[in-house]
Amino acid sequence: MNKTILIVMAIAGLGGFLYGFDIGVIAGALVFLKKDLAISSNQASLIVAAVLGGGSLATLFSGPFADRFGRRFSINLSAVVFIIGTIVLIYSTSFAHIMIGRLIQGVGVGIITIVVPLYVAESTPSSLRGRGVTLFQLCLTFGILVGYLVNYALKSSGNWQLMFATALIPSVLFLIGGLFLLPRSPRWLYQHGDTDEARSVLAKIQNNVDVDEALNKIKAVIEEENKRTGSSWVLLFKPGYRKAFLLALGIGILNQMTGINVLLQFNTTILKASGLNTAVLGSTVIGLANFVITIIAMSLVDKIGRRPLLIIGTAGVTISLLFIGIMQAFFPPSLLVGYSTLAGFMVFIIFYAVGPGVVVWLAISEVLPLAIRAKGMAIALFANSLVSAGLAAIFMIMVGVVGYSGTFFILAFFVFLYLLIAIFPLPETKDRSLEEIEKEFLAGVKTDEPV
Repeated sequence: MNKTILIVMAIAGLGGFLYGFDIGVIAGALVFLKKDLAISSNQASLIVAAVLGGGSLATLFSGPFADRFGRRFSINLSAVVFIIGTIVLIYSTSFAHIMIGRLIQGVGVGIITIVVPLYVAESTPSSLRGRGVTLFQLCLTFGILVGYLVNYALKSSGNWQLMFATALIPSVLFLIGGLFLLPRSPRWLYQHGDTDEARSVLAKIQNNVDVDEALNKIKAVIEEENKRTGSSWVLLFKPGYRKAFLLALGIGILNQMTGINVLLQFNTTILKASGLNTAVLGSTVIGLANFVITIIAMSLVDKIGRRPLLIIGTAGVTISLLFIGIMQAFFPPSLLVGYSTLAGFMVFIIFYAVGPGVVVWLAISEVLPLAIRAKGMAIALFANSLVSAGLAAIFMIMVGVVGYSGTFFILAFFVFLYLLIAIFPLPETKDRSLEEIEKEFLAGVKTDEPV
């Protein structure tokens, strides 16, 4: 750990914080938006889904954009877009203005979710890569918690504009850090012919230790990729690449089918419907548990490994969702059901933080070969955001059709599928370079035939 890596991790953490803060702060702002702007419940659902929808669109182009213009440039662009969206929200006077601001913020968040994990995976040593990428998730959970605390601090004033305005502080710091402190990705630099700067960045990252060896590994992989003709979009569905891409895509989709985003944003509603009077306090406790357990999981990801944590986490999430579903199915709303549901949420968030929470960004960025990494991440996280937005938009409709119990049983089924992926096709990537992981997926794939 040196100064350059600390800078990389700090700025990556700010990106995660912005994403989480946006999830957390809207929960409180919506209460006062409804009063001030006469927003209906359906419109409120659209406001919640708007960031996720804007993010899904951004993730689709962020990978190719990052390949063309660089990871650092894309990070700086995300900060600018997020700031513009926040300013629009501060001066909004109607539902339409709020939707525009949220969509713009969503584009900024979408770029962040693609480029920051991609950049960190390419710019940190293999021994620190796990903690570097999972720091993004840790700061995301911290952002959610701070968003809840801002809501609590400002609830007496009802000043939703100020709630949104507080996001300007981390977003401006994120932009300043990206502009003046962040080095460019050494793998992107080498891939685009800037060998000298790539060597310079690697020397800073690795304290001048094994720079030539690291550069030679990058060179070997790029030379291998250059033997394959055709676009990287076509490569997504070729042998070796296809397995890695489908694995990343499955992880991206199923991570949202845990219900994490909708449960974080609707947990107060669910707890109240279950019979718990102190639902607001309960949601804050859930946010705090999410943050604390993520700290613990972050320290384990480079020790225990990605695959064991994901297996443990998805197994625990499946059991907790089944428990909540059973309580909702067989018992009427009461204090007992309310506290049981809160306990189920606590178990859910603990196992989510231990497994899917810390592993998702890491697994997607690590398993994809260099030639398809940015585009593969773009599609995987586009699907991730699209599923998240869709689930948020239909969540209350699902509850109306199958009830809370049926909804939780459906989520448990998808998390069980996630568990099977963790047990069988997902390789362990702990303490392995990105080049070594790529060779495993491409082992036996011919390089002399057109693709």
